[in-house]
Amino acid sequence: MITYEYIVEAQDFLVKHWKEDGKAVIVACYHAKPYNGTFKQFLHEWCSPCGGNWGAMILNGIHECWPKVWEKIPDNMGIFSWTCLIYVLLLCGVDTSAE
Repeated sequence: MITYEYIVEAQDFLVKHWKEDGKAVIVACYHAKPYNGTFKQFLHEWCSPCGGNWGAMILNGIHECWPKVWEKIPDNMGIFSWTCLIYVLLLCGVDTSAE
């Protein structure tokens, strides 16, 4: 379940690691239509396998669902790119908690 605490944690993490780009991603997520589904559903419905590259697979799904969010994601996502992408999904309404 997506909670207020998770949302705050996600926003703080994105700003810490992506700085101004993180702020832009947060604003884009706020304006995006929420997914309101699970991570498993999102993977099945929107993500295309990318030869085992999970980051690319998640980016592909974000691009398909929320192109304006995808545009704001920095080219250099840093060493915590996976965590940042999961937080982006959370802010877009994907329930990334354990099923």
